[in-house]
Amino acid sequence: MFIVFSFSHTRKTCEFCDRIQLSISQGFENPNLSMEANKKAKPSYGDVISNLPNDLLCRILSYLSTKEAALTSILSKRWSNLLLSIPILDFDDSVLLKPQKGQRKNVFFKAFVDRLLSQRVETSSHVQRVSLKCRQGGVEPDCVIKWILTTVGDLGVLDLSLCIDFGIFHLPFNVFRSKTLVKLRIGTMIRLSQFPSDVVSPTLNSLVLDLVEFRDGDKVEFRQILLAFPSLQSLRVHESNKWKFWNGSASSRTLKSLVYRSDDDSSAPKPCVSFDTPSLVYLDYSDMVADKYENLKFDSLVEARLDLHLTAFQIMRKPNNIGIVSGDVTTLFKGIRNVKILCLSPDALEALYYRGEKIPMFNNLITLSLGSDKPHGSPFIFWKLLPSLLNNSLKLETLIIKGLVHYVAEGWEGLSPMTPMSRLCFSWDTVSDSLSSSAMKVLEISGYKGTWQELNQMKRFLGNLSRLEVVRVYHKAMDDKERINVMFDLFLLPKVSSECDIQVMKETA
Repeated sequence: MFIVFSFSHTRKTCEFCDRIQLSISQGFENPNLSMEANKKAKPSYGDVISNLPNDLLCRILSYLSTKEAALTSILSKRWSNLLLSIPILDFDDSVLLKPQKGQRKNVFFKAFVDRLLSQRVETSSHVQRVSLKCRQGGVEPDCVIKWILTTVGDLGVLDLSLCIDFGIFHLPFNVFRSKTLVKLRIGTMIRLSQFPSDVVSPTLNSLVLDLVEFRDGDKVEFRQILLAFPSLQSLRVHESNKWKFWNGSASSRTLKSLVYRSDDDSSAPKPCVSFDTPSLVYLDYSDMVADKYENLKFDSLVEARLDLHLTAFQIMRKPNNIGIVSGDVTTLFKGIRNVKILCLSPDALEALYYRGEKIPMFNNLITLSLGSDKPHGSPFIFWKLLPSLLNNSLKLETLIIKGLVHYVAEGWEGLSPMTPMSRLCFSWDTVSDSLSSSAMKVLEISGYKGTWQELNQMKRFLGNLSRLEVVRVYHKAMDDKERINVMFDLFLLPKVSSECDIQVMKETA
């Protein structure tokens, strides 16, 4: 049974929201505001909100920051007790209505968190999730460490999110010894000492490391981190050129979802990347192309998202300092050939074009997403690879093209072999043949602008995809007139499929 509660449809709930906001503003102006003064204010309508059960009220208050939820305690004694039962605590030192008060606000914030955590420990009340956000120049690091250890050790929190923007913050390893934590997010620019071998957190199944670094010793192996969490199923890692620790090796029998994103485009590629992850279902991998890929075990992989960046030496196939031409992505694409959903960024397409010897057969592929909504990528590489991707994906049902306007190409087809750019030429006949033989049912275009070049490409799709059932076109900045014009232009195009339904929608993102 699901209960859905909405604030937005009655005058009574609007009055409640007004009272909450009034209490917040008055509470910051005068924290000692008496309950008696508030009792004199009689609502115009029955206080339906206060008649709700405590469990539901706690659920509602969980959607506010803990500071805002605490200020409702001036409404009545019952409301003051609810704060000790809210399952979600959200501490954010930026949620202050008087930021110009400087040091005074920091003292108030520290006292508030200290008092509330102490009360929760004394009452042994259950805490499901704690989010702690602190900025540089606020409370002292030792105080933050005390709060973290209290939530993990004394409150037995299940879900902990840390966003500590202190420039550099040293996190105690006792967090990783928790016997209750299920989800843990650590960021940003947090430094950890050498990872102890005896660290084990048996219950943790979701971990996010956002700009985290391990110090005081050799670079920690990714395998050592994964061994510390024997039940880990979801891992998300974000690194930069200064905050990084992954050596390129990932091995886990339990991991089902892995997201790795690196913002570092200045360092040398990793010598070797391996994924020994037979239970992995979802992979989102963004990094420089490694020198080589090996030991790829993707037995359960369903969806892969690749964003691969080549160095100039890899594109030119120049040997590295030990005489090896690095950067071949053929092995990586062979490793993911059994996926059902594949998303390739413009850079991944370029990596496949320049450093992929042969596109493998994608025997299970159902959905293929190509490109980017941003002006990025080569239209020649896009159209050069599209026929091979379609011909090698016999079960493909859905093709998503992000930003078709970025992949229009006029005047580059049929170039003479003697032309310097002939390597980038392609044949529209080859493109049309691959479309005609495709069993594709759904075509989705985002970032559509309605240019005549895009219309020519749409004409090619509609005129060759004989099994097409739905075309979804997402257009930016669309009013009614623009939408009608786009629809009119598309509806006039000849369609080889009589079952094709064209849908034009406004793009929201």
